[in-house]
Amino acid sequence: MQGQAVGEVCTMLPLRRVPAVLTFEDNHNEVEHEMARRGVVMRSVIERDWLESPETASVLASYVAEGQHIVVADKVPVKLIIVDRRIALLPLDPEREGEPVALVVHRTGLLTALGSLFDEYFEKGWRLRASGTGPGPEGPGKSLLDAVDRQIVALLHVGLTDAAIARQLGMGHRTVQRRLHALMVEVGAATRFQLGWHAARSGWLDETPANPLESHHG
Repeated sequence: MQGQAVGEVCTMLPLRRVPAVLTFEDNHNEVEHEMARRGVVMRSVIERDWLESPETASVLASYVAEGQHIVVADKVPVKLIIVDRRIALLPLDPEREGEPVALVVHRTGLLTALGSLFDEYFEKGWRLRASGTGPGPEGPGKSLLDAVDRQIVALLHVGLTDAAIARQLGMGHRTVQRRLHALMVEVGAATRFQLGWHAARSGWLDETPANPLESHHG
């Protein structure tokens, strides 16, 4: 199916504990490089738990750097691939642990519904970006953070609450919350966890003091 794709391949990838027929790394090496060469647009929705593995997170970041469009959802309901909006493939029983059985869906109302399901998750998901390429006021590739925002993110990264961050930096609690919210909106993060992951992947923490608890106030 991927080999015959002309314009677009959409995938949804939950984290399942059953053996995979083909890992996404192998699929990338065997098929996706060729699709990219042919100009096929690749869009994916992955479950957040994939990012718990640093190795997997690094692999996904490399795919984004190559031009794939990947978003993260807290939960993904089903493993799914849709090719050119004309054919889809999904497991007949997602929990089956033995020989996998797949359902192929051609142009029907079910295919339309599956396409709408993918679009909804893709639009609401948190967009992965290549390290250091988040858009910002200084243009692509520049840091989004000024010195204060960088320190706020560093303190959040080590586990401090908003109130504790405010005390460390000598600013109001609401000011910290407002700045964190603005950063989350800027990068499309729905949770503090997502903001922290984006900060780590984008190198936002690289220029913070060795001890992020050292405040410049007092």
